[in-house]
Amino acid sequence: MRYLIVMLIPILMFATEERIIISGFSLHEKSKDRFETKYNAYNYGIGYEYNFFEEYNKLYFGMNALLLKDSFANPQMSIGFGHNYRFHTEMIDTSIGLSGFVAIKKIYTSEDVDREGGAYKFTGGVGPSLIFYKDNFSINFMYIPSVKYKEFDITGFLFTYFSYKF
Repeated sequence: MRYLIVMLIPILMFATEERIIISGFSLHEKSKDRFETKYNAYNYGIGYEYNFFEEYNKLYFGMNALLLKDSFANPQMSIGFGHNYRFHTEMIDTSIGLSGFVAIKKIYTSEDVDREGGAYKFTGGVGPSLIFYKDNFSINFMYIPSVKYKEFDITGFLFTYFSYKF
């Protein structure tokens, strides 16, 4: 809980970097879900990113909002946030950090017998992130590990999106 509070405090500051996001693709740890349906690897969507980046070799906070098609091609709205550390290099800058998200999306539980079931609920995840920057363009990789808790069985995935600084 303390980490969440520390992560949200920078919202009161002004952004130093704004970006348009185009979601790209995701790679899942399993090829099919429990209904034997292949996951949607192309999670097309659009969003907006708001970063508080001031200088290289320092921790900075970023957040985003994204509307996309989830792993089952259902609409999903997510809000992402995290802390990153950006390194300056001659050609491509690199950032590593910890990112998380909360989303409202269609959730399937053990009570659902097919893909027609499920209900829209809140979900989320936290994992490491890696970002590469070239001029105004960037590509972001975020890994969310698998989680199994009570009736929820979430397959881990690597999510990728592209952004353009304006």
